[in-house]
This record gives sequence, C-alpha cells and structure tokens, in this order.
Amino acid sequence: MATSQTEIESRALEFSAEAFRVFCEGISGMFGVNMQCNQQQAIAETVTGLEQRFKNLVAVDCVQAEGAVDGTLQFVFDRQGLFTLAGIILNLPEQKTLENAENGSLKDAEEMSDAIGEIGHLMAGAWQTVFNEKLEGQSHFVKTSTFIGDPWDKPEEKIALSGEKEFLFVSSEITVEPYPTFECGVIFPETISASISVSLPEIAAPAEEKAEEKAEMEIEERAEEKAEEEAEEKAEAEAEEKGSDVNESAAEEAPETSAEEKDAAPDENVVDDIAEEAAAPDQSKTEVEAAPRVCPQGLSLTKSAEEIMQKEVIWGSPDDSVQQALTKMQRHDTGYMVIGRDGVLEGIVSKSDLTGALSPYLRPIFAKWRRPSDEATLQIKLKWIMSRPVRTIKPQTSLAAVIENMRQFGGRCLPVVDQQGKVQGLVTVFDILKVLSTPAISSIGKTLMAPPLA
Repeated sequence: MATSQTEIESRALEFSAEAFRVFCEGISGMFGVNMQCNQQQAIAETVTGLEQRFKNLVAVDCVQAEGAVDGTLQFVFDRQGLFTLAGIILNLPEQKTLENAENGSLKDAEEMSDAIGEIGHLMAGAWQTVFNEKLEGQSHFVKTSTFIGDPWDKPEEKIALSGEKEFLFVSSEITVEPYPTFECGVIFPETISASISVSLPEIAAPAEEKAEEKAEMEIEERAEEKAEEEAEEKAEAEAEEKGSDVNESAAEEAPETSAEEKDAAPDENVVDDIAEEAAAPDQSKTEVEAAPRVCPQGLSLTKSAEEIMQKEVIWGSPDDSVQQALTKMQRHDTGYMVIGRDGVLEGIVSKSDLTGALSPYLRPIFAKWRRPSDEATLQIKLKWIMSRPVRTIKPQTSLAAVIENMRQFGGRCLPVVDQQGKVQGLVTVFDILKVLSTPAISSIGKTLMAPPLA
C-alpha cells in the first residue's frame, strides 16, 4: 500500500526531531552551554515561503547524503541563529554575540564563515547518526558548501534548490541560554523523503516480531514450570521410597559443598590475597589488563578541565613569525601557543604546525642545498598557519566530555575559557593521559610491591 504524504511528513518530523536533539546535545557537550530544541513542524514549503520566513540574511549549509539515502539536504539558519551559534563556537563574549544577532551585517557574518561552516559539519554528523539508526544500510552525510547572505533570488545557483518545486521542510526552534530563541530548519529532497517512506513497514516489523517472541517465551516458561513441578513430584516420591538412604547420601555430599563455599569466601587478610595473585604466573597478566579499568570506573572521568589543565599559557600575535614562535615555545618548553590580540583568542598553533611550515632544507643535514627562499619560511606569519576557529571548553567541562570532544574532532589541545571568553589554561592529550594512567600505575605498583607469602 502506498505511503501517504501525512505519514512521510510524520516520519520526517520524527527523524528531524531526533537529529536536532543530537545536534543540540553535541553543542552543549563541546562548548559547555545549555542548548535545547523546542517545537518542530513539518510542512510543504516553497522558496517564496522560506524567504518570508527567514528574510534576506541567512546561512545555508548544504549536506550531501550517500548510501542508503541519496540527495542533498539544506540546513537553513536565521540571522539570530547563525550569529548565536558562530559566537558560541568562536567563544565570543555574550554581549558581542547579542549585538551581532541584533545588528550584524553580511560582512560580519562572512568573517565568521569558518565557524558557520563548522555548524554544517556538526549537523551532518547528527543526521548521519540518526539515519543510520533508523534506516537499514549505511548512509554517509558530508557538508559540501556554505552560503551566507540572500539565496532566495537564485536558489538553484546558490544553494542547489529549485525555486519552482514544493518541498518538505521541517523547522525547529532552538534556545541557547542566555540568548533569544532562533529558528532553523532542514529541507528534504524527494529522494530522501522516498527513503523515509520505504522505511515505514521496516520499522513496524520489529514490533510484531517482538510480540511473537514474547508469546513464545511465555509458552516456554509455562512448559518449564510444568517440567519443574513434575521433577519435584518425582523427587519427592523417590525420597519417600529411599528414606534414610537419601539422607545418608546428602550427608556425604555436605562436607564437599561447605569446603567449596569456604574456598570461595574472601580471605580476611587482603594484603596476602593481593600478594598471592601477584606471585601466581597465570594471574599476573589478568591483573595488568584489569588495572586500567580502575580509572574509567572510578572518579577520574568526573574531574573538571580546571583540575587537570596547564595554567601557564603562552601567547603569540597573529603577526608574529614562525621563528619568533619557535623561540618563545622553546624558551617556555611548551608544545602549544595560543594566538590573539588583547586577550581575545583567534587561533592556536602547535610545534608540528610550525615545523610543517618550515622548509626541510633548514635542517643541518641539507645545509649545502639551502637557498634564500628556504630561510624565508622562518618569516611566515602565524595567522597563515594557525588553526581556527578554535574549539574551546569551559573550566567545569568534565574529563569525559573533553575526551569525547578530542575523539570526535581529532584535536590534541583545547583552551579552557571562562564566561568572559578569557583563556584560563590548556588541556592536552598528555594532561589526560597523566590523569588516566596514574590510578592504574598506582594499583599495579601496590600489587607488585605486596609482601611475599610466608
């Protein structure tokens, strides 16, 4: 039976609500904000309708879906949304973000294009997570382009959207405290809408299978209960026939059972137990493998960023040269330098960034081939090689959230900033390893240092 348009809209709304929720949770976890998705609505819309809804300054991230679903999704953010989200990613002061959201110009938005593009990557990740959970087969979502400005006059050219066709649009209201609520939405192409409609019977099937499994389990349980009752009745009958023989047999088995229970009971001398396990060759490997689990199951992952961060931060200017940065980093024995002016964070560089910018002929082994152009690489300005926008975390961000941030986005260093956007410290992978490894090393050390058995 053909799927109705109402059912498709209902399923698209379900998919979108879940994906927006995943997106908001990701932003909340990475940037330490309270971000929530509110009301969602699925409607048939046109370019003219979107123009009236979003006006002339929007951000549109185009995301290409491949695999189980195929087509281009467009994510649209209104003025308030694009400046609020960009301000959070760039860690701008609250007042500056509010001013941009109220009066920000196209030029202001274009200066934040990297951050707005990053929003598209996060949206693509959220939609991929949801579609792969709800549809059979793998789907891959990749952000392909970002448009900032007024796309409604030439939508097909600017955002790959036909201006004549009606399409399915799911809007959502999002709130990031303490900023005003803003609107964003996703445009579904026909191909993806069709994929959603195909999934409807596939989603209903597991519920029927589950009901059948439940009925089968109930039948099996009743059969087992009946078998147990019959076994008990048979045992009672045999017991009456055997009489004292059964009692004697039970008495003979009793000492063995009590001995096993005694062996299984924990020894009161804990130190001797640990020493015995450490001394046994077949137990040492198990002990070492189990030790690292002490940390994830303990309290270490609840530590906050401010508890493990490096408090000494080395600053550089965007106009500093690679040579100046290398000298400063060597003097302070650090692997990272934050870049900015007047305490405003603009980027970050690592030693690997600096060495990657240098000509290999600057190494002593290649000195005889060195040319003036090789020497010139020392004068490259940091603003051309620094990483930006910079992902940051709050002092109260948990270690678990820091690890997930690095795992998902591949960074090895995260600046810690306060509510005013001031950098308080840095958390690197080495700081995390130090926290995670210390309890395990301590546990193994105590085991190996336990006194031998007498």
